[in-house]
Amino acid sequence: MAIGCVVFTASAVAVAAHYLLGFSWQLGFVLGAIVSPPDAVAPLSIARRLRLPRRIVVILEGEGLANDATALILYRFAVAAVGGGAFSLTHALGEFVVILVGELIWGIAVGWLMLRLRRWVGDPRVEIMLSVLTPFLAYWPPEMLGGSGVLATVAAGLYISWNGLRLISAPTRLQGIFFWIS
Repeated sequence: MAIGCVVFTASAVAVAAHYLLGFSWQLGFVLGAIVSPPDAVAPLSIARRLRLPRRIVVILEGEGLANDATALILYRFAVAAVGGGAFSLTHALGEFVVILVGELIWGIAVGWLMLRLRRWVGDPRVEIMLSVLTPFLAYWPPEMLGGSGVLATVAAGLYISWNGLRLISAPTRLQGIFFWIS
């Protein structure tokens, strides 16, 4: 849902910039991609003050990161259109959907694989090392293939946060808290 809001806002800004300010469509979309992601800091601050359940706060954090990732992908397309001088909406939409779906699938797959690998290893120190490597494994391949990598990293993190309590041992979680806090 949030991704659609970012795309809608970017498109509305592009239309307004084109018709009201005389911007080209490409520049209008650059401006729209820059201003479209909503600020996640204010809602997160309010959620923490209200002491909402941790799972809701995690969802809000993930949504904020997904919005930013969507805006980055839109920005990349808009800048490419400005640099190339041509823009095909159907081609851009198709590529955008492929990137979004591909990054979501990749992120969930990385999260699933790393949780299984961590459970199989069973040594808290190795598991913590794998937890450090997870975001890099989720981010790097999509980035190298032309995506942003951020959405895949968010998907992996959310998958692990939702399923980790069942699959990560208590000693690993305890040592992980001290590792990540320090």
